[in-house]
Amino acid sequence: MTRPLLLLLFLLATAGPAWAALPPLSDAERQAESEVIVRGEIMSIEAREKLLKAGSSNLEMILTIKIKECLKGGLEVGSVVMIQCWVAQERPEGWAGDGGQRPKPLAGDEGTFYAKDRGGKLHLLHPNGWDAQ
Repeated sequence: MTRPLLLLLFLLATAGPAWAALPPLSDAERQAESEVIVRGEIMSIEAREKLLKAGSSNLEMILTIKIKECLKGGLEVGSVVMIQCWVAQERPEGWAGDGGQRPKPLAGDEGTFYAKDRGGKLHLLHPNGWDAQ
């Protein structure tokens, strides 16, 4: 075999684990990394498709959540908060990698949401930034 072919085979053999899905955060990690933790109901979801390369796309979502209880971050019960996240939408056959938020949130879902402020916008921790109730 030629040297470039051997190098290519080596890279393909070792790159797989780096492209695999992210392991879930532990409860302790979610508590420590969150700036906001609320329990509430997803009242609505604004979603848009973001096209990526090679026939891939993500669904970027803004969740509007009515707060039933604030566990961290000082938000008011009864108010609404908007939290962003994403999920993988289209992927090529045989693809393996990060699939975004797990499980995918749906309007009407109730749960506990773990979020971090990024530039004035709240984002669910990744990949498991919420627990359904």
